[in-house]
Amino acid sequence: MNYKQKLILPMCAAFLLYGCNSADDSNEADNNAEDMTTVGQGTDTEVDPQVKAEVKDVEGKTLGTVNFTAEENSVVIETALEGLEPGYHGFHVHENAACEADAKDGPFTTAGGHFNPTDETHSKHAGDMPPLYVKEDGTAKYTATLDNMTIDQLKKEELAVIVHANPDNFANIPDRYEANGEKGPDADTLKTGDAGDRQACGIVVSAEAK
Repeated sequence: MNYKQKLILPMCAAFLLYGCNSADDSNEADNNAEDMTTVGQGTDTEVDPQVKAEVKDVEGKTLGTVNFTAEENSVVIETALEGLEPGYHGFHVHENAACEADAKDGPFTTAGGHFNPTDETHSKHAGDMPPLYVKEDGTAKYTATLDNMTIDQLKKEELAVIVHANPDNFANIPDRYEANGEKGPDADTLKTGDAGDRQACGIVVSAEAK
């Protein structure tokens, strides 16, 4: 074996070893990437609701669903509705699980007042939720996290969700304004926030209910 052959053979061996290691590293990286992709595609970040309300209008048409899910010491409310008048609407949990569109005192009045187990004025009711904003196309999507009610209450108290016709002022009428000739909010404002008639209603049920 001459000098050139002695020099070339170790170089070839080193090249082959490096090539094999590189291929192994490449395959390992590909496998890791595949594993990460599989995990990512298989992960579902959505949480199934524990309580829900199917919301219907006065004609009995389903407008969408309000979902309630526990998160630590709070309740996450998620809703997607359609077929409503554009603008802001009062949006509350009410004290009775009764959605009678033809009720004697007006649509859905059978749902009673706002859910209010601690007998507070409006804006402090357990059932007070942020106003619902409806876009020009009549749809509304909404997520809020509140700690003024619990999943257990929503499951046990036989409640309803109401969408009102008007915006909700949360009884926020400063003293410089007058209501019925008197300064500040009147009794109706303190009770309902002047959210007006009830346009849609849904009975709150456990999400496991069929």
